[in-house]
Amino acid sequence: MRAREESAGGERVSKALRRAVIGALVLVAFGTAGLMCVRVGERGRYVGAYSTYGAGPEGTRGLYLLAEQLGAQPTRWAEELGRLPDGAMLVALGSCQQVMRRELGRIEREQLHAWVRRGGTLVVAGVPDYLSRDALGVELLSGPGECRPTEGLIAVLDRAEGRRQLRKRETDPDARELDELAQALRDDPYGTYDELLEQAELPEARAAVGVGAPLDGVPLVGIRQPLRIRVDDGAIDGASPFSRSTLMRLDGPDGEPAAVRVDVGEGRVIVLASSSMLQNRDLATQNGGVLFSRLVREHGGPILFDEFHLGVGQRRSLMRYLRQTGVGPVVLQILLLVVFVLWRVGASFGAPARPAPEDPAGTASYVEGVGTLYAKARDPKGAIEILVRRALERIARHHHVASRDAQKIAEALDERRQTDAAEAVRAIERAAASPPARGGLERFTARLDELTRVATA
Repeated sequence: MRAREESAGGERVSKALRRAVIGALVLVAFGTAGLMCVRVGERGRYVGAYSTYGAGPEGTRGLYLLAEQLGAQPTRWAEELGRLPDGAMLVALGSCQQVMRRELGRIEREQLHAWVRRGGTLVVAGVPDYLSRDALGVELLSGPGECRPTEGLIAVLDRAEGRRQLRKRETDPDARELDELAQALRDDPYGTYDELLEQAELPEARAAVGVGAPLDGVPLVGIRQPLRIRVDDGAIDGASPFSRSTLMRLDGPDGEPAAVRVDVGEGRVIVLASSSMLQNRDLATQNGGVLFSRLVREHGGPILFDEFHLGVGQRRSLMRYLRQTGVGPVVLQILLLVVFVLWRVGASFGAPARPAPEDPAGTASYVEGVGTLYAKARDPKGAIEILVRRALERIARHHHVASRDAQKIAEALDERRQTDAAEAVRAIERAAASPPARGGLERFTARLDELTRVATA
């Protein structure tokens, strides 16, 4: 029997271990799936125009793959511009019609300008907010109405804001366009929805010709909605006058500048009037890939594509900043020292925990052993006295009665109005007074167990 009990116990442990392993695997699977969904969600949320994650017409994933083929070691930069590697090329893509999801802060601008002066290469294509003429000597400007949307919900909001600023709400016949938007959605939901999502037609590309190294001799590059590039002829921050060179011009060798290079300290700033030719739809058809390949061969790598200001990534936390600056091991040692000090001088809460009592022996083996002992003793009367005494002790302990005498236990139970328990105790007393004949010990034990169960119920 003991072997069967040990086998059953081992089987229960095996089943519990199997359930624990299966549960752990399920949790790991769900956790991995959750992390993947979060990561894909973060990328999918911000995959839009000019992002190297975007494989659509307005994305620039093709540009990233081209940089890989050129061996330029491209990297998607998804943090603030505080740790740019020296000698790298930072590429910022965008347009004046798309608001940057994260603005460049003052500290970022100062660190970016210092990085350029140390020898970095900054390539800005169509992003006016990246440039400061006071610090870098060049800027991108837009003409009247060039950066205002003409179709979709953004255009409706833009027109409403313009009317509010001009204070023409009472006289403008279209002044209530935004207020009537809700009514229009109720009257014609499908038509209004299509109108809000309507996009302006793709503007025609203007040809740009290379006039300076390394873009001289490149095929005509098609540029859509180019901005104007203005370069300061003076000095930068009191330093000596910088050198500049025009790399491309619009509509022929005598047209407006479409690409300019400005040397700042030991570094350089390359400004492109637009980044449309670097998007997936125009990378091959408008020779944007040829233009970018020339820039890569001239300046080398590694190349960093700024995804942070397009919305990807997150700002640095304090712990991440400490880890990046190399203070992580020092902080870890300090924490270990604090833990050691607290362990030595600290006091525990409450009394020390006592070890748990050992599990009692198996009931089946105990009953078998006691039964064998009584059978060999050949003294049924003595066995009955022991059983009755143990039963009365159990009943008294259950009801918190000090006496172990059957009569006193019954009287105490009568006072507590526990009639059934008192009658069971008196029945035990009567059964003990008239012990069974030889061979009736088993029936007496069963009867005693039933009366004990009633008395302790």
